[in-house]
Amino acid sequence: MRSHSDVVIIGGGIIGSSIAYRLASEGSSVSVVERDSIGNHASGFALGLLNPTNETGNTESLNHRSFEMHKELLDVVQEESGVDAQVLTIPHIELALEESEIPDLKAEVDRIGGLPGFKARWLEPNEIRKMEPRISDDIHGGVLVEDVIMLDSYNLTLATAQAAETRGAEFVPGEATGIIYKNERAIGVNVGDSTISCDAVVLALGPWSGTASLWLDIDVPIVPQKGEIVRVEGLDPPLGLHIHGYTHGSSCSVVQKTDGAIWLAATVQDGTGFDVAPSTQAMESLSQRGMRMLPDLESHQLVLHTACMRPVTPDGDPILGKVPGRDGVFIATGTGGKGILLGPIVGRAMADLITTGETDLEIAKFGLERFSES
Repeated sequence: MRSHSDVVIIGGGIIGSSIAYRLASEGSSVSVVERDSIGNHASGFALGLLNPTNETGNTESLNHRSFEMHKELLDVVQEESGVDAQVLTIPHIELALEESEIPDLKAEVDRIGGLPGFKARWLEPNEIRKMEPRISDDIHGGVLVEDVIMLDSYNLTLATAQAAETRGAEFVPGEATGIIYKNERAIGVNVGDSTISCDAVVLALGPWSGTASLWLDIDVPIVPQKGEIVRVEGLDPPLGLHIHGYTHGSSCSVVQKTDGAIWLAATVQDGTGFDVAPSTQAMESLSQRGMRMLPDLESHQLVLHTACMRPVTPDGDPILGKVPGRDGVFIATGTGGKGILLGPIVGRAMADLITTGETDLEIAKFGLERFSES
């Protein structure tokens, strides 16, 4: 373990690893402190869908820029790391499972069609079943989007971390227990019984970001949100597209990934604390949602059932930027279910702030101070 780095990042998920990759690429010495193995939590268990067309909230522009950055970086980080992120470029269909959904979904065709790099069109039920005959007869059409990216989130996180290492970043196994200050400026991080001195600290602790409140004397309003994913035996021939729809009161993605399994994703459950035990209720709910769109799945056996914690804020937007009142301390968390998508853009924005004090990316609205001001 180095005794000094320019920057110490606490947390080695996709956000921490992406920041490390960018900083190391720009010549900074970086230490990433991770108490568990890389990708052992939400970054490694996420669906791995890169689709910036499915949200119109405050992060919309960041979503799209990050998607473009993914396309630029995916080959690079895979080559530098030697890790296959299992990237698929596939069409996406947003199904109308109820007749009442048709007007809103048809409006999406014009919105998505106006986005750079994407084509969208409305499909009638017979056109959808011509593309994939195994989709339910009980549909009312859908929006076809060409094309989205599906990958393995664990492998991507690992590839990003290892690519950062090839560029000089150091990953330190251990638990950060505090930040050392001198005149309100961060000068180091305690890791177990050791210390890494530094010029800047980045908090990328995901759902555990609230722990940092004790180090900052500022409340970091992050809570864990439980998400579960079920994998079942794959279809033959393989399903060649990503299907999404709202059924049984919730949404569901159905996709066959390069591991051969059909992934049914994902539940959203608040108020569970840090419980990551897969639940029978989630398995039954996801199975029902999946079978509503692909009835053939009824005969397919369970392969794997996973659960993880996503970091969420009270307003649903991420926390990005400098920590008010603490020089040299930065925070990047609260990306919810968009951490994999936002990894590259967050990496660049935070590296900009740390090395130059500013960034041209639109992250000012996501500062931690917005919660104290409100």
